[in-house]
Amino acid sequence: MAEKLTKGLVQVYTGNGKGKTTASLGLSLRAVGHDLKVYIIQFMKGSTSYGELETARRLAPNLTIEQVGQCTFVSRDNPDPVDRRMAEEGFAKAHKIVLSGEYDLVVLDEINCVVDFGLVPVEDLKA
Repeated sequence: MAEKLTKGLVQVYTGNGKGKTTASLGLSLRAVGHDLKVYIIQFMKGSTSYGELETARRLAPNLTIEQVGQCTFVSRDNPDPVDRRMAEEGFAKAHKIVLSGEYDLVVLDEINCVVDFGLVPVEDLKA
């Protein structure tokens, strides 16, 4: 098993192109390969079927993926109150998970979009 850090680290994958989720999944798979526990929360993805969900089921209990959001497009200019509530609840859950210490790696997939769309204030993310 990999040695645990005494101080957490933050990595941010951002940009307009492909590869952000793929990079975080690669990091997650490496962590699972070292017998670490990984929690991934995918914001703004609803319950759409993604291949990584099946992979997570096969790698459980070391890899957990949850999705937060509706299965519909989120309007940047006028987000649905349901989208805002789901994002806030998902972020609150992710925050508790980070503080719990139960997982060695926590991935907040699409959190930059959540902040950009005004669903969760950036101040909450910095706290």
